[in-house]
Amino acid sequence: MQHFSNEFCQIEFYDRFVILVINENVNLTLDKASEIRDNLRNHYKSKDFVMITHRKFKHNVNVDVYRQGQLPNMKGLAIVSDDLEERNKAITEQPYYNKSFVFFTCLEEAKSWAEAYF
Repeated sequence: MQHFSNEFCQIEFYDRFVILVINENVNLTLDKASEIRDNLRNHYKSKDFVMITHRKFKHNVNVDVYRQGQLPNMKGLAIVSDDLEERNKAITEQPYYNKSFVFFTCLEEAKSWAEAYF
């Protein structure tokens, strides 16, 4: 596993999935998402993968992140949170992502889903 972190997120790269944690009170803009995408592109190249966003901290996601610049080899997105408010926020984001989009309350369940995806 490889790890990357900066002032607004932490990323753990696995063979077929990535776990993304956005830091507390971050506004995830298109610019920040582009930096994340660059890391994903460098790591996975053209290899298919799924993303798990572990929403441990409250943050905002600009819908432009979903509308623009999705990587074609990112085949699914799992949102992990046991916070009802975070889950409801993710439900409003779901229409902007046109591939597999699932919810989990437990990170281990999301990892199992990701490992079984391919």
